[in-house]
Parts: sequence; structure tokens; C-alpha cells
Amino acid sequence: MVPYFIIPQSGKSIIAQIINGEIHEIRKVDIPFQSKSVITENNTIVSICFDLKSLKIHNIQGVLLKEINNVSYKAIACKKNTVYFGGECTDDDTDYYAKGEMFSVIDFNNIDFQLSEIELPIQVVMGKSIDDILINENRLILLDNVVYPKYILEYDITNPSAPFHIKTKHLPNNGSYEHIIKGDINNQWMVIFSSTAGRGGVSQHITISGEKDETLSIDKPWHSINKSIPGYTYEDVCLIGHFLIILRSDTLGFIDLNKTISKRNFKKIPSKLTQFHSIIKSPCNTLVLINENAYEIVGLHIKFQ
Repeated sequence: MVPYFIIPQSGKSIIAQIINGEIHEIRKVDIPFQSKSVITENNTIVSICFDLKSLKIHNIQGVLLKEINNVSYKAIACKKNTVYFGGECTDDDTDYYAKGEMFSVIDFNNIDFQLSEIELPIQVVMGKSIDDILINENRLILLDNVVYPKYILEYDITNPSAPFHIKTKHLPNNGSYEHIIKGDINNQWMVIFSSTAGRGGVSQHITISGEKDETLSIDKPWHSINKSIPGYTYEDVCLIGHFLIILRSDTLGFIDLNKTISKRNFKKIPSKLTQFHSIIKSPCNTLVLINENAYEIVGLHIKFQ
């Protein structure tokens, strides 16, 4: 069975498959563009809808099975029929009163769709959040943000519905008020895309760890914010093998991590889209570049070398 995946689009998103190198649209589904979705092994679609502050659960026919409102999840991932959520826990009576980091699980082998809270092995700090969840085989990693110290919390998910904490590791601090935007992981590499803010302005960082460690940073002074100045910003990242794929505000490209890790070694990938929002890595590791109203498979005929 060819796996399904979600392409976020304005209005309604698309349930799709990639067959023989082409995207096949299966049907539309009522998931907004500002969302993150996973599809379980039994083809249940689970989506965090950020603007709506809701969690939507659909079947593969696009029928809404359940909606949970007033959630503050920021991250989602799945293994088999277990879905993991990370975010910021809020008080039952006051949505804006943050308690701190939160890690939750739903086992979709059951039919009640009940969230189970997983106690974290760190002191939960008000205002902090789990910003992304990375899965590589039987490893699950929670990325903890904002207030130093930042953490990588690693779990064994050999039994997917019962995450077992293995270790806690401090993340290096790239600057003040660091916010983790996204991460990705495979057997050789881990990459974390983050931003910081200080007196001088705003900075973006792509932190790479694995056989070599490196950080690629961009600095933007406060006086240049919202002004047209030469240069670019980072928009999105992902890993395919030993290639770091980087979506910049001006183009899409990659860096070969087996070579010197440097912004000078960024190689462009041709694309027909002129406006970029983010990249999706499909279940078969095909890159899909998207904006609110269009999408495109990229890099199919490029041997990233």
C-alpha cells in the first residue's frame, strides 16, 4: 500500500500519494494551511490546527471523527498507530496561563481517542515548550526550547504506546530567547533550526550534529526588520541521507554534510514556484515544496552531488 500524506493548502488541504514519481490527489480534507499532520498506520489523520487551537482527527475518507479544542500543541509525530504531541501545558480555567512543557500520547489502536500525559524527567518551567518531536526507528527525541538550559529528551519507543525515557542531554545555547522552529533526524545526523533575539537584532541558526558538528547562522539587525535589504532568511530545513535541505527566502538548495559544512557550499535546486512557504518530506523521502495555493515535487532528477 502506497502511504498517504497531507499537503497543506489554503481552504482545504489535500490527502495525497506519490506513485511513480508523481503526486496523486486523493481528496480534499478540512484541515487549514497553518497545521501539522500525521497519518497513522491504520490511516487515521491527526492534525494540529494552530490558528484554530484545535486537534482534528479524520479518517482517510476525510470524515471528521473528533475535534479537541483549546489545545496548545506545537509538535506532532507518529509511529505505527501511536501519535505523540508536544507543547505547552495551559491551566484548565485560563488558556493564557502557561504551566510549561507538555508531552502527550494517543494510542489509535483504541477507539476512545484519549490523550495520555507523559511525565517529563525534568523540572517543568513556566513559559517553556516542547517545540518539536523527532523519530528515528525506535528513538524519539523531544526538543525543549526558550529558557536556558534547553534539553534533548530521548525516549525508547520499541513499544510505541509506552515511551521509556533513556537520557536527557543539554542543548548548546545559540543566544537569548532561543526558539526552536523545527528539527529532523536520521541514523547519521540531527539538525535543529532555531531563532534568537538580542540587543543587536534577530538571528537564525541551523545546528548540525553527527559525524561533524557545525552551526550555520544568519544575523539581521533590528533596524533592518521589515525593510527590503539584500540577503535572505532561512525558512525550513530537512534531512535526506547526508544532505541537508535548506529552504531560504530566495531559493531552495542543499549542503552535502559529508563535505565541508559551510554556507559557501550551498547548491541550488531548480524550482518552478516563485513563492515559498515550507518543504514537506513525503513518506518515501520525496521533497514537496509548497505555498498556500500550490505545490511541486522537486529534486527528483537531481543526484545531490
